[in-house]
Amino acid sequence: MNSPLVLFAFTSLVLVVAYSIVRALACPRPTPPYSLEATTLLAYAGAEHKLGRLVRIQTVSHFSHAEENDDAFASVKTELMRMFPLAAARLLWTFAGPRAILIEWPGSDGALDPVILCAHYDVVPPGDEAGWNFGPFSGDIVDGFVLGRGSQDTKVTLVAIMESAERLLTKGFTPKRSLYFAFGGDEETGGLDGARSIAALLQERGISASFLLDEGGPVARGIIGFVKRPVALVGISEKGYVDVAVEADGESGHAAMPPRHTASGVVAKAVRAVEDHPFPARITYTLAGFLSSLRPYVSFPYRWLFSNLFITWPMVRHALSRSPGTNALVRTTAAATMLSGSVRENVLPHKARAVFNVRILPGTSVRQALERIERQVARHGARAGFAHHGHANEALPESSIDHEGYRAIRHAVDEAHPEAICVPFLFMAATDTKHYRDVAKAMYRFSPISQERSDLGGIHGPNEKISVENVRRCCMFYEKLMESL
Repeated sequence: MNSPLVLFAFTSLVLVVAYSIVRALACPRPTPPYSLEATTLLAYAGAEHKLGRLVRIQTVSHFSHAEENDDAFASVKTELMRMFPLAAARLLWTFAGPRAILIEWPGSDGALDPVILCAHYDVVPPGDEAGWNFGPFSGDIVDGFVLGRGSQDTKVTLVAIMESAERLLTKGFTPKRSLYFAFGGDEETGGLDGARSIAALLQERGISASFLLDEGGPVARGIIGFVKRPVALVGISEKGYVDVAVEADGESGHAAMPPRHTASGVVAKAVRAVEDHPFPARITYTLAGFLSSLRPYVSFPYRWLFSNLFITWPMVRHALSRSPGTNALVRTTAAATMLSGSVRENVLPHKARAVFNVRILPGTSVRQALERIERQVARHGARAGFAHHGHANEALPESSIDHEGYRAIRHAVDEAHPEAICVPFLFMAATDTKHYRDVAKAMYRFSPISQERSDLGGIHGPNEKISVENVRRCCMFYEKLMESL
């Protein structure tokens, strides 16, 4: 073997390793965390009772309007104007539809782009009430918690936005840039009558917002295992969504004389093929920012991995792919959620069907995701197509962490959750932001409330509740955000 070549290779390896270690060591030193004084949050006392009043209004949304209580949805508008009299008198209210409330707070400087703050006041059904330890629409405050459906998702942010505006109006504050509060009443069923109506009205008025803030990631406590401090997960991007149906035809008849492969068997093999060959993992702008922002707060091995993705990506990819939560950060996912075949045990299925719920990573289109699944299942004799035409959403663009919106959100996090690290994040669930892509230049998704793993089960599950401290911190966040704008 040529010794100069070996020496060159060895020297290059040493230099690369040394460079990677230097990059890891060069991370800025994190600022030490501190906690809010308990007395600071007393300024927001009372907001929890207003949240309780809103929780008691049973604004359960359904895909069929016939199942909904129109009077309950209408009473939200009345209740908001009653609870926030200054906002009712001084701000400009527009009801863009039966499920759409738009409130404008005109700014003093018309040259500045406005900002849109969003929330939704509809909720999912409570499900089996036997699983609840209290009334699903209680609204009571017990042991320091506001109880009931919508207390986290997302009546708390709606109340916090309005409470912050009311407090600032009391102080005689006027924002420099105009603020729009956009409240939809059908986010849980797609936002067609709520957010879409509001966005259409804003477009008619020629509004082009600097940024929009909607529900999103929480201040996660103990959820990201390799970070000791709480992490404020600010969604700068949102996955696309499509349901893909995989089908196969077969010969009907008695199951006593089956063919070699039934329609159900073909679909089963197709499902297995999709699961065994997941979409490739990719480093997105969001993921790179997420890992980079965490570097100063993790132990040296993680810091080294996150600082040198040009050589450590295979290891990072493997580590992230092992957990469902982190695997979804790096790839488009396809989850088989529904299966159907014969109507009876002893009858061969004439047709079998499976449905994949597909969440699409930014940079991949709905069409590309569908075509990949089509190729995979065709090898096994099945076909794929849209399960519901017209119900697919493209992944939303990734918003910059250098934008004034992200900086303003980070500032408000520092004020209301000073112990937390603010990091960009890929939001996996669908929100109303998809309707505003032509209205806002940047879109962010963040719910300024602390959550532990035990809190997550209450969202769309039984026993949803939120701490009084969380409600008050949420108010503080929005007040500081509005002041900084």
